[in-house]
Amino acid sequence: MKNIFIFSILSFIVLSSCDDEINADELLNYPPTVMSVTPKTSVKIGDFSIKVTLADGPKSPLSSATIILKDASGTQLYTVTESLTGMMDSVVIQGSAFNASALPLGDYSIAINAVDSKGNSTETVNNFKIANQLYAANHNEMFIAGAFNGWGADQLELISDNTWEIKEIDLQGGPWKFKNTADWTGADWGDSNCDKVMEITTGGGANTECGYTGLVNVRFNDETLKYSVVPSVNYATNLSALYLLGTFNTFQGPVPKLNLIANNTWELPEIRLKAGDAFKFAESPFFEGKNYGDAAFDGKADEFGPNIVLPVSFVDAFYKITFNDATRAYSFTLLRYPYPAELYLVGGSTVAGWTPADAVKLVKVADGKFEIYTYLTSSGGGFKFLQAKNYDGDWGKASEGVIEQEGEDNVEVTADGFYRILVDFTILSYNVTEVEWGIVGDATPGGWNTDTDMSFVGGLGSYTWEIDVTLTTGEFKFRANDGWDINFGKGDSDGTLKFNSGNIPSPGAGDYHIEITLDPENGYTYTVAPN
Repeated sequence: MKNIFIFSILSFIVLSSCDDEINADELLNYPPTVMSVTPKTSVKIGDFSIKVTLADGPKSPLSSATIILKDASGTQLYTVTESLTGMMDSVVIQGSAFNASALPLGDYSIAINAVDSKGNSTETVNNFKIANQLYAANHNEMFIAGAFNGWGADQLELISDNTWEIKEIDLQGGPWKFKNTADWTGADWGDSNCDKVMEITTGGGANTECGYTGLVNVRFNDETLKYSVVPSVNYATNLSALYLLGTFNTFQGPVPKLNLIANNTWELPEIRLKAGDAFKFAESPFFEGKNYGDAAFDGKADEFGPNIVLPVSFVDAFYKITFNDATRAYSFTLLRYPYPAELYLVGGSTVAGWTPADAVKLVKVADGKFEIYTYLTSSGGGFKFLQAKNYDGDWGKASEGVIEQEGEDNVEVTADGFYRILVDFTILSYNVTEVEWGIVGDATPGGWNTDTDMSFVGGLGSYTWEIDVTLTTGEFKFRANDGWDINFGKGDSDGTLKFNSGNIPSPGAGDYHIEITLDPENGYTYTVAPN
């Protein structure tokens, strides 16, 4: 029975094939096909065009197509019917025809009705969105800001869903963040542990300080918060990454990380090193992969060699380190000495003379930055800066406005007077400005535009200026040299002064004796007493 059943099926197939011969014309005669539509899913708000590409068979070439643009409510915004020819043709509608640049954000549709020469037709609808950007993202804009651009706002481009990119920037090894507004009014992100995943830091969280230098391309995903920093140029290398693991990071961790800056050449832009520090170059932050040490400390590392130990002659300072993964050569470049914790003024032009025990302490205004307001004379040979009340590692003039340590010249002034001295170890600079003080404000005789001059009380060792003045109701401040570059207002408590702060209220109409004292060791203060 099984054989008879199979024979019957085969007979039916043969007979059917004979009765219904294949019609080649019918195979080549099919309805129009929509090959592509632009916009496909979304388009950035502004001017854009519509393009529909269609195809058909050789026995039924294209004839015409009607394109209708509608908004989300179904309102017809534009329609056009165009003749088509051949097996493939397209309809292009310029944005000016339907005023694309005026269309608001929202959902839209493109209805397509295509007909060929044999009357076959196709109808389809393509939905798309007009959005602030071409791709989906959690934010409308993204910026990068850091020390490299003065904490400004270099804008990233949205290159795919949630992925932002900026190319060929130099982060200069300093701190930086992502932010979604140019002016810090929105959210911002930083990476405190350099694990390539950002943390929300809005309101003052940690920066990203991972030592990236050289021209790099930066990408950030605002959904996963992952980011990447890769060289803009692909350099040859034998390693996947390079870290410095040593006593300064307990021989593990993602920081400090070296950057590939040229073929086989890695660089760590800055690290503080001192005698006795031990370390290795390692491909992984946890000693996976290759690592390099050097027992001889001869500038050429050995693969899997012992730790590099800095000798007793090695000077405590900040260095740049380079390493070549082909030759295994490494080197140190001295960048700067550590910022002093304190700074003192000594010299024949100062109240201290050249006796370090009498040196006057400067005010620390930031890490590595110091200031003092003091009387100086043009005689006595000038002055220097001390890190302690001795001459070990003293600082002076390398050239005009530049300081250096040891072997330096004294800083001198050409006239006796009251001066403001600023020292900035972050850029190894100094600035000496003679200052004359005045009182200004709507409570003073000169208003906010004209200073009423004050008088200096005393000479070397004095920090006080005074004035007898008639005040009205209102406010006032103290400023130097008839300008706003150097000014003092109300401090954190009554009777104290603070640089460039708020106005001081007048005690009321009347005659007053006013003094300011800019004492570096006892604070900046003012007094207002009735005359």
